[in-house]
Amino acid sequence: MMIDYIIVGYGIAGLSFAFKLIKEKKDFVIIDTPETNSTFQSGAVLNPTILKRYTISWKGSDFLKFAKKFYVEFENEYNVKVFDKIVIHRYFSRKQEQNDWIVASGLKPLENYLDHQVINEYNDPILLKNGYGIVKNTAKIYPKLLLDTFKFNLTKNNFINKKFDYKKLEIFKQYVKYGNFKSKKIVFCEGVGIKNNIFFNYLPIESLKGEYLLIKSPKLSSKYILKSSIYIIPLEKKVFWVGSTFDFNDKSQKKTKKGYNFLLSKLNSFISVPFEVIDHEIGFRPVVKDRRPILGRHPKYENLILYNGLGTRGLMLAPLLSKWLYEYTSDNKEFYKEISINRYKDLYKN
Repeated sequence: MMIDYIIVGYGIAGLSFAFKLIKEKKDFVIIDTPETNSTFQSGAVLNPTILKRYTISWKGSDFLKFAKKFYVEFENEYNVKVFDKIVIHRYFSRKQEQNDWIVASGLKPLENYLDHQVINEYNDPILLKNGYGIVKNTAKIYPKLLLDTFKFNLTKNNFINKKFDYKKLEIFKQYVKYGNFKSKKIVFCEGVGIKNNIFFNYLPIESLKGEYLLIKSPKLSSKYILKSSIYIIPLEKKVFWVGSTFDFNDKSQKKTKKGYNFLLSKLNSFISVPFEVIDHEIGFRPVVKDRRPILGRHPKYENLILYNGLGTRGLMLAPLLSKWLYEYTSDNKEFYKEISINRYKDLYKN
């Protein structure tokens, strides 16, 4: 039996593309062992702003608008709550940052996200006393619930919980064959696992290691996200995600004392209320040097397609990217050159 797509990888890229295929009534199978994918470990905030530089990420408003619609549609489809609107309180470390905020909040399109008012009311849990601004029209996702719900609603024929063996893939002109599956196309969206992909490992996709903490703090508010040099993101039952570190050089799977102490130091200089560290974890994200995703066909094998490099904003980018990728693979509709695999064609050696 011939199916339409094999999807390799089950993070937010694989999920959102499979969701699109269901809507288009296409046949697919997902192959992955997703226990450690980066979507599970994400802070999971939908925010198009880059607060360090007061800019908007590439096509950020378009991605955010489409993502919100996607998650609402997902909730309606599966009767589950995976999406919450929530604001970010951006605390300033210096008074000068207040002026920077006021200027930035008057610029398009930042004015849609940065509330113009600077708030100088101080509440006890926060040690920083230079005021804060509110980032609006943002949201958070519950990624584990999202992934678990979608997988639960798939048939057993739609999901193969097994590591993909690239050497067993047979490539023909009109289709590919993997085990008992024949498929018109195969889409690789395995994130940092691309390093094992013998077809696409020529691309400059690096793994970015991040360490984060989970803390419990009954006196912290769960009504908003706190941001200074770190994020404090409410999860549930007074549990908060705190992170993260960024390290391109450390490729080990080990948690580090350096990362733990860094986060603890930032946390102790940010909040004054008691907290308990209940977990310390690591995650890896696929990041491209130019900070753009990479989508498109293999230079030699047209039925091999890449979907990778979503970086730290994957939950916001994936829904719209999946729409574009489907239109590209089914209707040959080209997408923006900024995300095309063709920008790295010179790196491919046949």
